[in-house]
Amino acid sequence: MLTALLAATLTSPVALAESDSAPRGGNRLSKRAQLRYQDVLTTRSGSRWRGKLIERGDTFRIRLEDNSEVAVPKAEVVSVTRELHPGFLHKGQWITRASVGAEIAFATGESNAGIQSGPYVELAFGHNFGGAFEPEINVVLAPIGPDDASMVPEIGVSARYYLRPREKAKPFTATQIIFYGSQGDLGLRTGPGFVLDVSPNFGLGVSQGVTLMTQSVDGEASVAIGYHVSLEAQARF
Repeated sequence: MLTALLAATLTSPVALAESDSAPRGGNRLSKRAQLRYQDVLTTRSGSRWRGKLIERGDTFRIRLEDNSEVAVPKAEVVSVTRELHPGFLHKGQWITRASVGAEIAFATGESNAGIQSGPYVELAFGHNFGGAFEPEINVVLAPIGPDDASMVPEIGVSARYYLRPREKAKPFTATQIIFYGSQGDLGLRTGPGFVLDVSPNFGLGVSQGVTLMTQSVDGEASVAIGYHVSLEAQARF
């Protein structure tokens, strides 16, 4: 009798419901996925505040994305929910990027003086820290060199600063320092750009700016001042 009663209890609808409601490890979000969610506090007046809830009690406090805080009396709070952030966040991700464009410069030097121009190709690999700051390692093929048909390989490091890292449309500024090249290249490329994220892990953009480059061509020092522009595809993982 006791055995039959125990079996009926274990197979009852109440027992099954409790079993189904138990948390399952497979439904837990990873730490990276959690970064894409935020707290949303809704008030009786219809206001919605997005950010991170930092206090519950007689007063609810929520920290907004600009690090300011909003305090709302408990009586005015209708709900607090966790919602997917409407933007595609740059935060804690590895970055790969390919850029193709053009570069033009005026070079001084006896063997390669004058206007030099041609295609510009860049591959980059980096990591995003904290959303706004993104350092990279760059491998470049540039047209500034000993003759008009040359494509000079260069290696450098760069840093990007995103002005709105938590939105889909992300303007940025970038500075690249070239420390090695087949012509003794030492130089700087800097300027603004823009990335539009089409998914959480992929974006398309454009960048442009000023080029300053020194080289050693046929044993003679050469200085080039120019302009570069490129289209880019960016993947984050």
